[in-house]
Amino acid sequence: MKEMTPKERVMAFFRHEPVDELPTDEGIFVLFNPEAYKERPSHEHGGVDWFGVPWKYESSVDAIAPDHSVEPIMEDICDWRELVKFPDLDAWDWSKVEEIDHISEIDRENKVFEIMFVNGPFERLHMLMGFENALCALLTDPEEVEEFFNTYMEWKIKLMEKVIEYYKPDVLMFHDDWGTQNNMFFSPDVWRSLIKPQIKKAVDRCHELGVLFDMHSCGKIEAVVPEFVELGIDAWQGMEINDIPKLKSITGMNLGYHTTPDYQGYQTEALAGTLTEEDLRKRVREVFEKTAEGYCYCPMFLPFGGWSTEVMIDEIMKCGKTIYKDA
Repeated sequence: MKEMTPKERVMAFFRHEPVDELPTDEGIFVLFNPEAYKERPSHEHGGVDWFGVPWKYESSVDAIAPDHSVEPIMEDICDWRELVKFPDLDAWDWSKVEEIDHISEIDRENKVFEIMFVNGPFERLHMLMGFENALCALLTDPEEVEEFFNTYMEWKIKLMEKVIEYYKPDVLMFHDDWGTQNNMFFSPDVWRSLIKPQIKKAVDRCHELGVLFDMHSCGKIEAVVPEFVELGIDAWQGMEINDIPKLKSITGMNLGYHTTPDYQGYQTEALAGTLTEEDLRKRVREVFEKTAEGYCYCPMFLPFGGWSTEVMIDEIMKCGKTIYKDA
């Protein structure tokens, strides 16, 4: 096989094609969080999103989250038709995309442009209702939830069409978190009946528009990951807490694993002074060898910074250039 460029390796990963080495080159992704439109407010400051949901910045995790100290927009899912106001996408000045996000500056020849597409159906539901109310609605009023999801995803896909038209990404990273560190927020059957059909709509339309689909979903959700193949998802951006080798044995070459290592655990140990660089490199390499066996594996980070993150990135880059070739 001829030597591939870093971008060729990443695109082959998403297309489940052979590569000369695993795509671990640092900086190859442009993980882009748009600021031009306000489905989510400014990452640094928080604010109010398009739907009227207030967000606040949490310095401890360097992220924004819905401010649930404020009363939710609705408490009863049956009120969604009256209380949820869907933004008019045609009224937005999409010419501001270049002015605000400077997308013409992206090195599209050498970088993989992956745009963040946040707030999937379940995320938007709990942002509007609060988490407890949303979880209860899935069980007490599934028909109303389904009607809301249908309407929301019709709007969401129109937004997808606008984003792809104006930003022209290689990959769309669709966000919808479904789990904790221990299990899913809801049963797999609830996911299958209410959420899975909505994700299928998004995948199909994304592919029709010529863009690859990277499903971002945090938590231990391994009970439903094998069904991602049926949905046509190109890659899953998940967490190391799931049994990646077991899942890969089920999905084979039909799903890419865009996996986030347990960087929170490593950083906690580093801050506590119980982690050495030698031990961290050893553990990262062991995880890499276990999860990268076969193919369709591409590690990624959502790091907080610090020496442990720098060491992880360095070791994974070395692994990608040695382990796969030696296999």
